[in-house]
Amino acid sequence: MSHIQIHTRSAEWAARVASIVGAVLISGCFNAGPSVKQAMTSGAPGLVPAVASVAPVAAAHQKGASFDLDKPGVRSNVATFQTELRDFFDGALLRSAKYVPTMTDMLIHEGLPAELAYLPLIESGYRPHAVSPAGAVGPWQFIPETGKRYGLRIDSMVDERRDPIKSTEAAVQYLKDLHEMFGDWELSLAAYNSGEYRVARIIANTGAPDFWAMRERGYLPSETSQYVPRFLAAVRIAKAPQEYGFVAPAGLPPFHFETVNVDRQLSLATAGGLCGVSASELAELNPALRRGITPSGYALRVPTGAAEPLRTALASYVEPARPVQRVARAGRSERRGTTFAKIDRRRQVATRTDAARSRTARRCTSPARQRTVLRQATRSTAASRARRREAEPSVRVARAGSTAAKAPKAPARGRRRSG
Repeated sequence: MSHIQIHTRSAEWAARVASIVGAVLISGCFNAGPSVKQAMTSGAPGLVPAVASVAPVAAAHQKGASFDLDKPGVRSNVATFQTELRDFFDGALLRSAKYVPTMTDMLIHEGLPAELAYLPLIESGYRPHAVSPAGAVGPWQFIPETGKRYGLRIDSMVDERRDPIKSTEAAVQYLKDLHEMFGDWELSLAAYNSGEYRVARIIANTGAPDFWAMRERGYLPSETSQYVPRFLAAVRIAKAPQEYGFVAPAGLPPFHFETVNVDRQLSLATAGGLCGVSASELAELNPALRRGITPSGYALRVPTGAAEPLRTALASYVEPARPVQRVARAGRSERRGTTFAKIDRRRQVATRTDAARSRTARRCTSPARQRTVLRQATRSTAASRARRREAEPSVRVARAGSTAAKAPKAPARGRRRSG
């Protein structure tokens, strides 16, 4: 998806949400600053229509100025990271060394605060394969709808929400759009957590001037009311970890790589064998691949120095023919593609059939049923014997020594006596 298409789609979405905010601003319910009101009346072109425009990113934030790290709830969250969530924070801080430099450069390049590079710390702990109960995935925890809106590929083979570079590009644009709408970074972060529509509705219904007023008055969900203080606490520790009893992150190499355009489906094991890189290392560089296989035309990441050997090997590589694979299971061969669910369903059918036969057998072995079956069998046997007797020829064999058994005497032969 091109950058123009992504921008157009996000602009349409931003206009829908900003219409709510714009209505609030016009009604006077929201205590907008001079820059917001000036943007509303100037008619200057931008991402959001002029009637619903909010202030552009402040110059201080564009230069990466710091957040206020001494807001309500920050210190209590620092204490939580030091105690209950210490193991989580230690691991996240260690992984941050690999991703934060690249994320920071991307944020600053787009004029956003560098501190936002620590947002994935509380979202996912910088784990590319992190999945929330709500189905959010990746370092920045995008749900499918938002990820696709910002151009991330999500299908059976690739999930770019897991990609630290692609997902950061989408997150940067999303955060920019949120700040364009609300003109305030705390409100933007609240919208990132709970949804822009919810924050816009709270503004419309309550007229609360900022995030801290919403939090104090209990307008926000409990998770969102703690989300911004938790983020600020994470930034506070990450900037000076040793002051809070943590070890400064070091030892992990930065996320550097080269890319090779692969024109076919290729497993990471095969690709690694062609360029002398382990499949696990390729999987770490390509977390978006869900099956460990590249789709055709995929830009595969390889360690620095491995791109040219892989290109050379692919130019002459011929994939061997794949034999039909069967999986032996308890005396039964299963074709490739057979899933455990299909086997379970087949077993359930067999179990139901066996149960039906068992019920029939139980009915047949009851005393009353046995007597009935015996009478029927006796009658059937007697009738069968009678039919056989009628069909047989009536030939009697006399007993030896009986009268009937004696053969008639032949007439005597010879000369007749005279006189």
